[in-house]
Amino acid sequence: MLIRMKTIAVLAFAAAPLFASNADLTLTSAPPSPTVIRAGVRWFTQFAVHNAGPDVASNVVVTATSTIDVTCSCTLGNIPAGQTRTVTVQFPAPDTPGPFTINATVASDASDPNPSDNSASQTLTVSPDPDVTVNLFGPSQQDLGLPFVLSIFLINLDTVDAHDVDLTIDFRADAVVQSLTTGCSNTTAGRIVCHLDTLHFSTPQPAFKATLVAPATYGSGSIVFTATATEREHDFDAASNTKTVTVPLYDTKYVTTTADDGAGSLRQAILDANAHCDGTTLCAIAFRIAEASTTAWKTIRVTSPLPMLTAPGVRVDGATQTAFFGDTNVDGPEIEISGGGTVDGDGLLITSCNDEIANLAINSFQRNGLSVIATPETTACPRYSGSTLHGLFIGTDPTGSQARPNARGIGISVPNGTTFNSVLGGTIIAGCVISGNTRSGIFGLSGLLNVSNNRIGVKAHSDDPLPNGASGILVGAGGYGSDIGVQGYVSAGENPASGANVIAFNGESGVSVASGVADIAIRDNRIWGNRLLGIDIGLDGPTPDGGNGTIGVPVLTLAHYDPVSAKTVIEGDLPKNALGLLNAIIHFYANDTGDPSGYGEGQRPLGSILVLTPPQHFHFETAGDLTGQFISATATRLNYVGFAKPPVKLAKPEGVSEGLLTQTSEFSRWLEVR
Repeated sequence: MLIRMKTIAVLAFAAAPLFASNADLTLTSAPPSPTVIRAGVRWFTQFAVHNAGPDVASNVVVTATSTIDVTCSCTLGNIPAGQTRTVTVQFPAPDTPGPFTINATVASDASDPNPSDNSASQTLTVSPDPDVTVNLFGPSQQDLGLPFVLSIFLINLDTVDAHDVDLTIDFRADAVVQSLTTGCSNTTAGRIVCHLDTLHFSTPQPAFKATLVAPATYGSGSIVFTATATEREHDFDAASNTKTVTVPLYDTKYVTTTADDGAGSLRQAILDANAHCDGTTLCAIAFRIAEASTTAWKTIRVTSPLPMLTAPGVRVDGATQTAFFGDTNVDGPEIEISGGGTVDGDGLLITSCNDEIANLAINSFQRNGLSVIATPETTACPRYSGSTLHGLFIGTDPTGSQARPNARGIGISVPNGTTFNSVLGGTIIAGCVISGNTRSGIFGLSGLLNVSNNRIGVKAHSDDPLPNGASGILVGAGGYGSDIGVQGYVSAGENPASGANVIAFNGESGVSVASGVADIAIRDNRIWGNRLLGIDIGLDGPTPDGGNGTIGVPVLTLAHYDPVSAKTVIEGDLPKNALGLLNAIIHFYANDTGDPSGYGEGQRPLGSILVLTPPQHFHFETAGDLTGQFISATATRLNYVGFAKPPVKLAKPEGVSEGLLTQTSEFSRWLEVR
């Protein structure tokens, strides 16, 4: 018995530590910058804990207290000897100006040989001053001689009111003030002064608005606005009381006459732009023609081809005429460029990159109304980047109701790649009327096209026929990656998103695609009434089973109205040839008549279904009774490349830039709803 008790005593002694743990902790404050803070803000401060050893400090805890509410994640666990840990104390700053103190202490399970340095404090001060901040907003670029708006906002970031707030905005003296909101005046050229009696915190912020007219001359190339605010009180952060914004100006070549040549002519403006615009600054050809006219627009009649536009980054915009003289032609552009049916050349010929051609009627030329031709490598365009064409009436009069044919509407022959990694910048054609031309509306021989919101083969303001003599759009052998129509996924019951083209009544196919051209998307357009197929892939007539790089068409098996659900139900099978990929969108369309070819067109988009792992059979429903109408469908293959990942729903735009390539089939055979 005695032996056993001795054994227990020895074990109990062995279980106890031979020496107590010692850790010399030191707590120091690490104040933020600044230590003078605004009232009411969420703020923080820090304390640092250092263990001078010799042992590990276990279960280290910092306790913070103050006359205000503080929050601290202050459990630090174990701190080995020689190491430092930091804790952050957060708090809402008081609304009352003046100092306040945060006290902190540190403790651990270890014995501390020097507890006198286990405490620290930090004193912060709530400022008694308001904090006025100025914000300025102007246009990202501005035409010479035209009005624009400068918006000025004053904000008080502190709960303390600011009184007698004065705001001064200085700028170049030849920018003329046209109008000001209440509280502002303009007694001196190049200066606006505004005043507020009181500026409160967290109320709707006062917005001053100034309408100015840009200088008539280019000068330094910009208007620099500098706004400075002062108040009766001292400001908490004076640096935010001044704000500068720069509005770049277009270096503008004016067209002031309808004459074919000479000073102020379009011909001379193109020559001047070619001579002076190198792509490094904003450059524009603007129209400011005050001559009397017997029409609601100004017609520039040329008797020989205009010079090609070789300068990069030039904007040629007929809307500048509207801006100077008002909307005299509510049906279309105020500027018409006419070849009179006798000029053996293009209306405009663009041979550079990044140009913008907008809001013009171009007609009656024996070649293309507008051509974009470029080479891949120039000093200003080391890697070709496409131009933008929008708001144009090509092949019609400026009302968009009468044909004034060019040979073709728009011709594109620019560099392009043949894969996702080699494709170059595309040409954007948007919001145009391209009708009445002798041959194709858009003839894309080479180059990626992004074609949206255009009216091709119809009048500007109705669906009455105004056909082009050949295809509405032709995508040639170099058109890899082109996108015609809506980008993205439109589900059943939704209206197609912005982007749908109207392509109708043209003398050949609505959309023709050369054989072997990959990744051409043709979705949610309104295509009907064309003499040949709505979509012809390969220029060889119907290709229902695909092959030769094309997508097979869906096979519709059922189209009927269900009175119980008040929906039209459409069923069918996926195309036989989807090039081996499992991702597809089936788009559905309704037509008033069945095309004589037996293959449908797409007069009215009904929506689409996204099938990521398609079964053989699909089912689609759309609201309403479509009995007697003729249904057709297309299949669009999805090909995810690079960084793109298959989405559940395609909320973002698709296309080469998104790493999601799409290729659309021809229209299926039509099926009447019964």
